[in-house]
Amino acid sequence: MWVTTHVLAGLAIAAALGGPWWLVLVAVILAHVLMDLIPHWDYTRSRHGVIYGCCDFLAGLTLWLVAWLVLGMPFWLAFMGPVSGAPDWDVLFAELRGHPDVHWFPSHWKRFPHGRSGRLWGIGVQLVFMAASVAVVLAARPR
Repeated sequence: MWVTTHVLAGLAIAAALGGPWWLVLVAVILAHVLMDLIPHWDYTRSRHGVIYGCCDFLAGLTLWLVAWLVLGMPFWLAFMGPVSGAPDWDVLFAELRGHPDVHWFPSHWKRFPHGRSGRLWGIGVQLVFMAASVAVVLAARPR
């Protein structure tokens, strides 16, 4: 899935659990793996994967800053958003190196049953994840 989707899911998990830090950390990394199992569409299968990837990473970083600085999430909780998306640096670096099939994170390995789908369904699934994640973050934000 997109980094943005993983970051939003990580923010939602962190907001919902609220701590302790080690439990949130384990939950967001596990969520990354589980989300990669769900059929989705990745821009890595497009002609402009590196450009889309860079934009996606910038969007993910922006969402983290919004959660922290605008919504008032404690830094360590908000930081779990980028932690959830961090394994996808693996994908971007592989694309930039010209070796798109060489990955270090287990859910990106060829033998992992990575969920793949067509563009329409795969983007729709991610939009649903994003909307649900935003709803959780907004419902759990400090008042």
